[in-house]
Amino acid sequence: MLHIHRHQPTGILPPVLVFDFDGVLCDSLEECMMVAWYAHSGAAVSDFVYPGLSGVPAPVAERFARCRPFMRHLLHLLVPIIEPDPLRTHASFAARYEAIPAREAEAFGKAAERYRAELRRDHRDSWCQRHAVERRLAQLVRGAYIATARDSGSVEQILRAHGMAIHDEHLFGSLRSKPPALHAIASRELRNRADVILVDDSIENCISACDKGFAARWASWGYHAPTDAETARSYGIPALTVDALLQQPSAHAAGL
Repeated sequence: MLHIHRHQPTGILPPVLVFDFDGVLCDSLEECMMVAWYAHSGAAVSDFVYPGLSGVPAPVAERFARCRPFMRHLLHLLVPIIEPDPLRTHASFAARYEAIPAREAEAFGKAAERYRAELRRDHRDSWCQRHAVERRLAQLVRGAYIATARDSGSVEQILRAHGMAIHDEHLFGSLRSKPPALHAIASRELRNRADVILVDDSIENCISACDKGFAARWASWGYHAPTDAETARSYGIPALTVDALLQQPSAHAAGL
């Protein structure tokens, strides 16, 4: 396996923290699963409320939970919906996604976006309740950035519902790749790339960030495949816990 050099912040100024959302700031497994299943099935938006989670077939729910660590953007949610065979590695998941015709994947993405938007409008409370936010990070998030595959409107609505907030200009949503947002953040803050730290539970996103010269910390409390911890060690990407973040008065010490 190739090893990527771990880029360290310069130490002159506190680093710029960039948080992933789903998996890092929010546990949204059930919401993503239900949106994917019901949108793909052409179900009514009210089905999200009832029958809700019980309306997702058990085999689909099991596949979705197993594949969640491999998903990096909205279109990836289609894979466990249509693929009945077990997918247990990043490589097998990526291969199956690449085999999906682009038009089919894009059509699913648009359907899922519409379904989620209607949920936010017509069943706001039930939809918000399907998101468990990591409130311990509220203070750090307030002065940081968010770079996420989820649409910005959803993120803002979820954070508001849980008493958290972030400046609009600090939120980058609907991403399929993180480096472009990280580059924009570095330019806006007039900082070196190594001073911008991505905190992400996707080891693939962390590797991608480091490959472009940014720093990354693997969020050990998110969605993980069994091999992710060893991959992080192999690439020299430090693992991070919520407690370790909270123990730093300004997120500017001990590995950050």
